[in-house]
Amino acid sequence: MQKENFFQKATAKKLKLGKPRIGFGLVGIDKEILTSLRKSKKYADIVLVGPKAITRIKGFEKIISDNPEQKLAEMLANGEVEGIVRGTIDDFKAFEAYQGLVGKNKTKDMIELALLEDAYSRQFFISEASNPLGWTKEEKIERCKGIIKFIKEELGVKPKIGLITGVRHGTYARRKSVKKGVMGILNQTYKDAEEVVKYFKKRKIQIKNYAIELNAAVEDNCNIIVPQSGMVGNQIFRALCLIGGGKILACSRANLPHYYEDNSRCEKDFEPHIKWLVAWINGKKIQKLK
Repeated sequence: MQKENFFQKATAKKLKLGKPRIGFGLVGIDKEILTSLRKSKKYADIVLVGPKAITRIKGFEKIISDNPEQKLAEMLANGEVEGIVRGTIDDFKAFEAYQGLVGKNKTKDMIELALLEDAYSRQFFISEASNPLGWTKEEKIERCKGIIKFIKEELGVKPKIGLITGVRHGTYARRKSVKKGVMGILNQTYKDAEEVVKYFKKRKIQIKNYAIELNAAVEDNCNIIVPQSGMVGNQIFRALCLIGGGKILACSRANLPHYYEDNSRCEKDFEPHIKWLVAWINGKKIQKLK
């Protein structure tokens, strides 16, 4: 099976085009995280933003704040940095602060897209990565549309979508009449997946409902995986990162006025996120020059 290295394709040349100034949210001293940040200094000028707990860190510009989420958001919105990695500060507080500064109208089209790599070095994007997201077919469609647009424009990649549900094909066939309780909720994920399949097939995009078989979707070279909900997407993140031998390479909030890279709180190695952010920033600069 051919493995497409989306990360290499996106970053290889663009990393050499400049070292942007970026902000990184950090709540305290963590040796593993600091090791990855020191390795990343060759790609970007990194400004650490956090509480007094980070004062003793050497080798970085630091901004000390009792409200690092608000401060990091302000630095991004005001152009003090070209992009941010949310890091270990609170994800919801940080984005809410940013949204408050730029206005909800400018963030309404935001999509979250994550690039993951499994233990076999297979890379794929996942549509939902935050617990409250992706519970309806409308959300799945909108976020898939956003990821399709991103990977076509940024990577020149043809989308192939694999939908994951909460119930097996056979189980749904036997019990699809159940509308209530847990079984009713699981059946709804299957029904939603079938509607999403119809929507994208009409638009000539490769797509399939894989039921519960994430492994089959990845083995079939699906490059966009759509879990049944953000909660499941979140756990896919953690399983790959903590016990599956995989990596979270990128987790971007796209379609915003600024470059905003998110991540999972369970991560320790932020070098891939920083490389991705730098390539994203540099790539857009080149596009503007053209």
